[in-house]
Amino acid sequence: MLRHGLPVLGVVVVVVLVAAIAYVVYDANRKGARTLSNDLITAIDRRVGAQLRNYLTPPQQFLALADAAAAGRNVIEAAPEMERFARHALVNIPSVSGFSYADAQGNYLFVVRNDKGGFDTKTIDRREGRRVTWERRDGKNKTIAIEEDPGDAFDPRTRPWYQGAENTRKLFWTDTYLFYTLQKPGLTVALPHFDSDGKLQTVIAVDIEIATLCAYLEQLHIGSKGRALIVDAQGRIIAYPDDKWLPASDPEAKAPRLDEVGDPVLTRAYDLLRIEGYGRKVLDFGEERIIVSSEPVRRLTSRDWVVLIVVPETDFTGFVADSGITALIMSVAVVLIVAGLTGLLAWRNVQAERRAAAATTRQDALETRTQTFIDLAHDAVAADAEEAGLSRATESAAAACAAKRVAIWSLSRDGRTLTCEDCFDSTVNDHTVGLALHRDEMPNLFTALAKGEAIDTAEAGRDRRTSELFASYLQPLEISNVYITPIVMAGRLMGMMSIEDPQRGDRAAGLATFCDALSILLALRFTAAAAPTPGASQATVVAAVAAAAATAKDEAEPAEAQNSFAQRQTRLERTLLAHNAPMESLIESAIDRAAVGVIKLPNWTTVAQRPSDTGQRTAMDAIVQELRRAIETSGVCYAALLDDQIVLAAFLRDRRSVEGHAMCMATAMLELRDRLIELEDRWSTSLDFRLAIDIGTVMASTVGTDPPSRNLWGGAIGIAKVLAGTTSRRTIAASETAYDLLSNQFLFRPRGSYFLPETGNMRTFVMVGRI
Repeated sequence: MLRHGLPVLGVVVVVVLVAAIAYVVYDANRKGARTLSNDLITAIDRRVGAQLRNYLTPPQQFLALADAAAAGRNVIEAAPEMERFARHALVNIPSVSGFSYADAQGNYLFVVRNDKGGFDTKTIDRREGRRVTWERRDGKNKTIAIEEDPGDAFDPRTRPWYQGAENTRKLFWTDTYLFYTLQKPGLTVALPHFDSDGKLQTVIAVDIEIATLCAYLEQLHIGSKGRALIVDAQGRIIAYPDDKWLPASDPEAKAPRLDEVGDPVLTRAYDLLRIEGYGRKVLDFGEERIIVSSEPVRRLTSRDWVVLIVVPETDFTGFVADSGITALIMSVAVVLIVAGLTGLLAWRNVQAERRAAAATTRQDALETRTQTFIDLAHDAVAADAEEAGLSRATESAAAACAAKRVAIWSLSRDGRTLTCEDCFDSTVNDHTVGLALHRDEMPNLFTALAKGEAIDTAEAGRDRRTSELFASYLQPLEISNVYITPIVMAGRLMGMMSIEDPQRGDRAAGLATFCDALSILLALRFTAAAAPTPGASQATVVAAVAAAAATAKDEAEPAEAQNSFAQRQTRLERTLLAHNAPMESLIESAIDRAAVGVIKLPNWTTVAQRPSDTGQRTAMDAIVQELRRAIETSGVCYAALLDDQIVLAAFLRDRRSVEGHAMCMATAMLELRDRLIELEDRWSTSLDFRLAIDIGTVMASTVGTDPPSRNLWGGAIGIAKVLAGTTSRRTIAASETAYDLLSNQFLFRPRGSYFLPETGNMRTFVMVGRI
């Protein structure tokens, strides 16, 4: 742990340090960027204020000089002098676009620039009615036209600038509006002149375009998305950063407020100014933060105008995030390089340890197998070798190969049957014998063994050589990993050894060599066992005695059947007691010595097609109908279909009728097998069906239907299902109790032993037909 943990700890420390450094740098940069943004916004406030002063001060000075020159004279009297003065001033003051001079009688003088570089002068003379005259001059101050406009109804005394100056009796600034003549946004500043009696004599005004100020505001680069505006105390826009902006389409309309232009940011800013007053605030718009700065510009127009700056915070601090991301990427790259180098070093250490451990495991496995082989060689010459040698061989092989099961099989003289001489199951630490494998059931396995080559497969169900063995033998044991070595002597196959579910990987080192050596030892044993001995004549006598004993056995079969039933019943009662269910408490639900048959039907995918010779929808429907007709005439008293299995039972509470029920069940199973074989021949297909029969105790439960129905479960039904699932296709497997009752009337061949918790080691058979 220390050797592997130190590199990991080093990587963690580096990651923490890099993360801490990145955070400190990012935080410092962010604070610096905020300070810089505040300074920049303050500087912009001051620049806009200075620009506003430079823009508005000359018009006020021009107005004061014009009023002094007019000295309260009426428009007609002072017009020539005031026109020359206005033309001169308009050339030098670009912010002033027009000059207005009006008296109390409604006479009016208006001077404005034209598009030819000169000036247009409008005069309204009311001495003899009303006369409106336009005099137009070019850039050289030469008169190019004099026009009269009788349709002009303009009266200066009705204009806001005239009335405002008259009412306030001092310098008056209008709101921003659209000029009547020029159709451009601007404002007007007017100065009244009163005589000594306080009577209004004249009002002099200048029009100030804000287009230049708007263009200036548009050219201000405040970040990438920032804007600067000028608003009055009521939140109405004085100047907007767009040289084409119009405050209104109607000359009589007022400029819009901030909340009337359809911009949510300006609307929030307007609300902020109304509630909190001037200052610098930050507005949150979802994931975006907006800086709003509002500084007043007073004592220029006698109004409270505000320079409003609106800019996203990311315009000033965005580079911090970008630089932080760059630094983070570089830091991550450094961390990855360090982690990679550390991981490579740790991986090499782990690989070295794994190789050392694998070498140790292989060495231990080889030493274990060598010692096992030596022990088996000693057993071969021991006095009790015949009785204990095979058991010791399977146990030692299972331990040496770390296998779940090891079995040794001998081949019959006719080469058609492999019989299990000994099988050791390491999971239950028990031995079984007698299981038989037949060539007609597993032709591919026998063919592969005849070649003398070992079979090593981790997917026995997919390997053609072992697929049949897997279906009937390995699959019920949940084993797919198997190593099979043939036992050969002088080119003659004598049997095989199966290593079932051996441990793979380093533990499997030398497995093939060990199995080959062990198969040679077993071949020597089988050869020695098959050699003739001086006691052969005694063997003949023993065989005769055995035949006589078999005859006696046939005569005493009922007694032996009773013995097998008693042994099985004792084992069942012991198993039930282990689960706190004594047999006495199950008397009312248990049916003793019931004859049970199970038919395992083909997989549904193989019988889902419609047969050509019947009217049934599927082949399964035809099979079920055919079996139903046979079952109805068989005499069995119970039949149930569930998924791909049919369960049959014949029973009475009277134990004396057990042999009759067993005969009925055996006859029915033979009939059903023949019916299924006929369907195979008729459809020219292979139906993977299997059958089994057992005699034993079953449980009965009543289902609350109308009328009530009976459901059988447990006991002999479970055993019959296991036998049906493990037997070869088209065969009828039979339990030991069934064999004991039916062996006088039916032909059986041994199949081997099978272990179940409720039966122990149970002999199994294949029922071939009637005798």
